[in-house]
Amino acid sequence: MNRISTEELYNPIYDSLSISEKQELLNKIAEVYNLEILCFKEFSAFNKSTYTAEFRSKEGIEFVFVPGESVKLGINFKGRKPSKIFNEENLYYLAYSFIDEYEDDSQDFITEKIKEKLEDDEFISTIEDYLDNNFSKEETILIHPLLVQKDYSETCWKDILDDELKENKEWQTMIENAEQKGISEITVYKSICLYKENGSWHGKAYRETTFKELLQDMTDKGYFLPTKRDWEYLAGKGCRSIFPWGNNMDFSMKLRHMEWTDNDDEYTLEKENLFGIYIADDPYCREIVYDKGVFSYKGGDGGRNICGGLGPVWGYFPVSPYFENKDEKTGEYINGGYDFFRRVIRIVKS
Repeated sequence: MNRISTEELYNPIYDSLSISEKQELLNKIAEVYNLEILCFKEFSAFNKSTYTAEFRSKEGIEFVFVPGESVKLGINFKGRKPSKIFNEENLYYLAYSFIDEYEDDSQDFITEKIKEKLEDDEFISTIEDYLDNNFSKEETILIHPLLVQKDYSETCWKDILDDELKENKEWQTMIENAEQKGISEITVYKSICLYKENGSWHGKAYRETTFKELLQDMTDKGYFLPTKRDWEYLAGKGCRSIFPWGNNMDFSMKLRHMEWTDNDDEYTLEKENLFGIYIADDPYCREIVYDKGVFSYKGGDGGRNICGGLGPVWGYFPVSPYFENKDEKTGEYINGGYDFFRRVIRIVKS
């Protein structure tokens, strides 16, 4: 870029700039990439923070600037015993998922069975193998500066024009029936979604989409998908633990799909992170990433662990920045119910 000092877009230099210097730099980025600056803001989460700007493109898509950095990503579990990684409560839940429990079992009896499980070398090896095989390996990576979409986007679902919705007799009948039943959303699997928002009904239609079609549409508009390592950095900024907050699930958190959380709770993790980005932190929502011709997922497993009855700790492992299901195949078509995407703009020298 002709008018931007590239070196200043990387940490630790970017972090060392004054607020006014950062604002000047962010204004230049907005000018070069034809973006509107919405605000300057410092975002903080889990004892890390970033001063950046929120931008809006001509298409109405919101972005934030993420500085580049040479950073260690991935996690090394070699030689680390589960008892040294997890606290007693998390170990309890790891073992509990594999206990045969019966209605008349007392809590003391269940606790004793869990204790026996955690003393079973074969079970401990199962945990060790899972950690070793399902998390990305440790490596120092140079992450280049990015403009990153604040929120993740739906795939396959396309908005229906309000006039089209009103003219379709079948959809209007569905809406009338929903109104009579007090329902505010109707979804027909991979077909139509009708929903009521601010007193008005709107609709989305499902369109089968391939991964290649999604990528082509993005590149045609000057956007890219993040790589695995990009995504790991965006989700955790090089945290040296399973989650950005540590190795253990914190059961005081309000977590989606967990039995102790009410549906109307504000979910702890579904807020802007230290870069000002919304990471789903929902095991059902996985983001599409792209590396050298290969599509894969980060941020979720489509709910497989939770649906499999593996409980909160196993169930939430997939939201780790470093979780990586090496056995999962994407196939040709995107699954619009579980697959989401995020646009990035790569800031490079012109």
